[in-house]
Amino acid sequence: MNRRKMVAASAAFGTAFPKVYKEMSTPEVSHFNVCSESLPVSFDGYKIVHLSDLHNKVFGKDNAPLLKLIAEENPDLIVMTGDMISHNAPNTEQFLTLVKNMRKLCPVYYVNGNHELSDLDSDEFERVAKVMAEYGAVCLDNTSTEIHRGNEYICLCGLCYTAEYYRGVREYKRGWKAFMLTDMIDFAGIKQPDEYTILLAHNPLDFDVHAEWGADLSFGGHVHGGLIRLPIVKGIFSPERRFFPKYKEGLYKVGNSYLVASRGLGKIRINNPPEVVVVKLNKK
Repeated sequence: MNRRKMVAASAAFGTAFPKVYKEMSTPEVSHFNVCSESLPVSFDGYKIVHLSDLHNKVFGKDNAPLLKLIAEENPDLIVMTGDMISHNAPNTEQFLTLVKNMRKLCPVYYVNGNHELSDLDSDEFERVAKVMAEYGAVCLDNTSTEIHRGNEYICLCGLCYTAEYYRGVREYKRGWKAFMLTDMIDFAGIKQPDEYTILLAHNPLDFDVHAEWGADLSFGGHVHGGLIRLPIVKGIFSPERRFFPKYKEGLYKVGNSYLVASRGLGKIRINNPPEVVVVKLNKK
């Protein structure tokens, strides 16, 4: 590259970098309404804040700006769908402080993603899980619970599957297995037809299976909004090393099932600001 081209490239980078840095450092809040005839009347207007894929990123001191955004939404429930910590967790304490402060706002539930399961050694994984439990955050890995309002309830279920179902991600590149309905039942059991069920599952690319299983509403992350977003097509790349992932951000519907896919909060991103998702449930 000659000197003139080097100068031009440096100038272009210098112009673009502040914009990219600001995008990566300033979360957006995205709002979605999900309507369902099967939602219990008591949960009409119920508000859920969804966080995913923080990857140890810290927004300001102790994540105070992020917590402020969440608190301003006045949520009834906060859910996290994995990869909140990773890569030997250098910022584990900041994340745990965020969990502690969120729990002061409302109940907090979560499932683990591929990074918690692969990046943390067993002792650190158990320590983090213990501290989160002490703060009141509930892990729903392959289990479920009931959320009650008056005499009615909804079911909150968590899916956390093993490495072979993550295609194209680091050590998971070989021996990949397609995730099927039989696998979903093995991990999460049979969905009860008379229960409005919300599913927390890190990987939204399995949404077709979640819908077949009967989830009324699924929350996921993992795809990071497609990493690089373009006009019209939006996200173009998935962690599975494939272009144009089917489910990458926003609201989707298959049959009577809905998916809300978060762009996530951490990692490098271009034209793809970190995202806090807010979902309001409505009785149709």
